[in-house]
Amino acid sequence: MSGTRRLTRLALAVTLAVAALMVASGCGQKAVQTGVTRDDAIISIRSNVRDAQVYVDGRFVTPLDAAGGGIAVTPGVHRFELRHEDYFSSYLELTLARAERKKVSMELAPILP
Repeated sequence: MSGTRRLTRLALAVTLAVAALMVASGCGQKAVQTGVTRDDAIISIRSNVRDAQVYVDGRFVTPLDAAGGGIAVTPGVHRFELRHEDYFSSYLELTLARAERKKVSMELAPILP
């Protein structure tokens, strides 16, 4: 068998293997994955400072004004914090149940000069 023919067969085998993997992984079906599960609790936060930064359990999550649909967390106890450089931070500790939906309000007090 010539080198060219062997290379062509190898290329065909690789192409078929890749196609099989794409079909097996559902590459043709584009499901939207948000990382949110049915068990996650969703919290919606309202505040007097819309551009505050949201932290959950000490980790930055999102700017508040970008969290329109709420913030998904696993069930359990979580500490929510709003931060802004011109305001005192606000903290809230909540125990959230599986699939719970909760709306809360967190006010920030301005830092005086």
